[in-house]
Amino acid sequence: MLNHHKGVEIELIRIVQGKKEKVSDLVAREIAVTIMVNKEELVCLPCSPGKINYLAVGFLLSSGILKHIDDILSMETRKNFFQIEMKNFQKSCLEKIHFSKISEFREQMKIMDKSVALSSIQRTFAIDPDLIYTLLAKMEEKSAFFRLSGGVHSCGLADSRGKIHFFCEDISRYNTIDRIFGEAFLKNIDTRDKIILTSCRISYGIIKRVIIGNVPVVISRSAVTDRAIQLAQQRGITLVGFARNRKMNIYTHADGIAI
Repeated sequence: MLNHHKGVEIELIRIVQGKKEKVSDLVAREIAVTIMVNKEELVCLPCSPGKINYLAVGFLLSSGILKHIDDILSMETRKNFFQIEMKNFQKSCLEKIHFSKISEFREQMKIMDKSVALSSIQRTFAIDPDLIYTLLAKMEEKSAFFRLSGGVHSCGLADSRGKIHFFCEDISRYNTIDRIFGEAFLKNIDTRDKIILTSCRISYGIIKRVIIGNVPVVISRSAVTDRAIQLAQQRGITLVGFARNRKMNIYTHADGIAI
């Protein structure tokens, strides 16, 4: 019997080498979390269960709605519900970010790009390639639910000494980044000397979040897009993709890797 709070056991037919068998397997659970700001519904996010306060705060940060910890008056988290009371909240944000479908989310990200100021990032360290492989191996060890289900993305916040400070998994790669930055924000962790580790494809939207989160290095086991490369180059981010089997592609600012 497979049990996991992030997953649901289902029966399915599996075909291996032409042979069919009935098996039980774990698939990722998807829930919808409602984020309320000052008693107004802001958004309904599809996501994985657990630690929705970090996800919600990270989303508010990446959307440009929340800028300072002092703006938070109170927070409340229930099962699939997050309520925050804030100072300096503009109700016009409700019109810009009100959505409930992933397709609408993509369109809203274009609107956010116009309203969120993105600055260049300063990096003060270079990472040894061997440390990158070590960190990715550590993250893989933590990716327990991915090994069970194959249905989630993984993300970690690490430092150049080899420590992974935060780790999360979610059905949405955007949510993993928001969860990491939401946790760092609430725990007052300086991200300027940190590294984002991820299993997901790096897109423009991911790099935009990384810039807002003020992290100078992004390392992925997967591919990157051309727009992600362009934005990372413009903003001073060291971007690494296909980091696996002791190989990696360095797309921008190679001085961030000690080679």
